[in-house]
Amino acid sequence: MPAAARTLADGRIDVGIEAWVHEIESRPGSRMLLARWLGLDRKAMTAEESALFDARTQLFRVDSERRKAIRVRFADGSEHGLPATGNDGRSTAQFTVDARLLGMDGSITFDVVMPVGDPRQFGGRALHVPTHGISVVSDIDDTIKQSNVRDRRELLRSTFARPFVAVLGMAESYRGFAARVPAATRFLYVSSSPLQLLPSLADFIHASGFPDGSMHLRALTSFRSLLRAGGDSSAHKLGTIRTLIGQFPRRRFVLVGDSGERDPEIYAALAREFPTQVDAIHIRDVSDEPRDAARYAQAYAGLDANLLTVFADARNWLLD
Repeated sequence: MPAAARTLADGRIDVGIEAWVHEIESRPGSRMLLARWLGLDRKAMTAEESALFDARTQLFRVDSERRKAIRVRFADGSEHGLPATGNDGRSTAQFTVDARLLGMDGSITFDVVMPVGDPRQFGGRALHVPTHGISVVSDIDDTIKQSNVRDRRELLRSTFARPFVAVLGMAESYRGFAARVPAATRFLYVSSSPLQLLPSLADFIHASGFPDGSMHLRALTSFRSLLRAGGDSSAHKLGTIRTLIGQFPRRRFVLVGDSGERDPEIYAALAREFPTQVDAIHIRDVSDEPRDAARYAQAYAGLDANLLTVFADARNWLLD
């Protein structure tokens, strides 16, 4: 996943890498199971719809490879080894690299060292987050992408069987905010969407004109875990944002989400935990609950009244 890199006290850069080693498999039974649950008739799909469904579900249909030790190489030729992959095929590591590796676009890139004779190429990047500045933490589903999270089956249909559609006005507002202080503003997309959707979501963010940023998705390993209700989605979001704020104690944060699930309550808890860092909270109303609704009165009791903004139409809203 595109990660966030930070500057250490000695001037070097701390880079996090998350790797997943897997083998692509067809698994037609898994495709049929999910299609049936969604109420989709595979035989009635057009070629385009079928191709979209297969692409979105492909990373749930893989054989994760354990005990694979891989190495990565940075632009200066330095190499680092990651721990061997676990049963889920994944491995994570933190590396400290020279600040001169930071590119003009504000990112640090690396490549996987492949065996001799293997022509395949894999790599990754981490977007550097300056010590000072503003970080916009944005949810994805129903915040910047129309998803209908409150209806589980509709959510899955829009996730796997339909083209992604951006919420009108959100990309323009994000770009306008980023343009104010581009060198110090960063976007962090934190979502309970599964890691397997990373390629599709990354393409959506780029194609829809949203600012580049790091992505922090939820690790789900199977269709079965996907089909269950919310599970630990709130815990994932709260824990991820708490870690990000803690890693950058001198940065200020703006939190953007929607009212479809628990974003308002999660963000209020973070504002209480980090009162000097959380500058503003913006909630897109998808549940017909205005700013004076009971849930906001309860969640934001005792907090600055100007901290929270609730908006229904992003075209009439300004990120600030």
